[in-house]
Amino acid sequence: MKDQKYATKSTVEAGIMTCIILILMLINIYMPIFSYVLKFILPIPVTLLYLRHNSKVTFTALAASGILISLINNPLSGLTSAIMFGLTGIALGYSIKRELSVPTTIMLLALASLIGSVIDFTVYITLISGTSVTKFMSEVVRTINESMNMSISFYERMGMPSEQIKMFKSMIGIFTVDYMMKLIPSALLISSVIFAFLSYIITRLILRKLGYNIKEMPKFSKMYIDIRFVTILAITMLIGIILIRLNITVGEYISISSELMLLYAFLFDGIALVTYYLSNKLSLSKGVIVALIVFTTVSQLAIVYIILGVIDIIADFRKLDPNRIWKTS
Repeated sequence: MKDQKYATKSTVEAGIMTCIILILMLINIYMPIFSYVLKFILPIPVTLLYLRHNSKVTFTALAASGILISLINNPLSGLTSAIMFGLTGIALGYSIKRELSVPTTIMLLALASLIGSVIDFTVYITLISGTSVTKFMSEVVRTINESMNMSISFYERMGMPSEQIKMFKSMIGIFTVDYMMKLIPSALLISSVIFAFLSYIITRLILRKLGYNIKEMPKFSKMYIDIRFVTILAITMLIGIILIRLNITVGEYISISSELMLLYAFLFDGIALVTYYLSNKLSLSKGVIVALIVFTTVSQLAIVYIILGVIDIIADFRKLDPNRIWKTS
């Protein structure tokens, strides 16, 4: 009798969640202006369904949503939407149910987001747009160059010094199709990590309202980059450089991607370190700290954060990394 009640309850809830997912997917398709917000909202019904029931019920609801979207709009849209939001929702639900640590949860979310993004990007470029990645990036580069040329013309009319105008013009030459193609792997990886962080924060806020006890994200000033992660990236970059010397094309993709990820890792750690000292040592308010960090990060002072990040990862001033190089007894 209890099994029958549970089956009925799970069927009803799966049906309700399917309707919610379907509505959100339709809004995402027909109202692109909300797509960025819905990217974080759509996985939540999937996560909730996984937490309340099991993977079988969750996959059934996702399949039903994907089929309905395929019938209403486009088969490929239904498939990619179900995969993208389904993977992240299930990854988060699994992590919460297993009570995994926040860093592990973020890693799983980032991996799920990366897989979903690669599938969505590939399907959109090759099947929906009917073009190739190279042609797509050519169009992106053309759009960027047109925008930059318009900006340069505007700055010239406003009387900007010629030195700065030359700097902007030199930037146009950087954005080539070949260079943009090599940026794709690192862009996908970095965006997946950012999505994982934001998705966890937003989902936690909503699920706590529904009575779920979700582990709190550590304070930003307590965050750090594990020395092992940096070591892996550095080794990967060296492998890429060696492959470049051997005239193997994939080496450039590996080298550029790992180099960019290293820079962002150093930047992240450096900002966290400065935030720690501004908050704990100088006792500045959150508003002042955020304003200082934002203004300095978008300026040439960002290089200072990168340098501080490198030093902190080695010296571990905050004594947060259990794998740090120098340990005091």
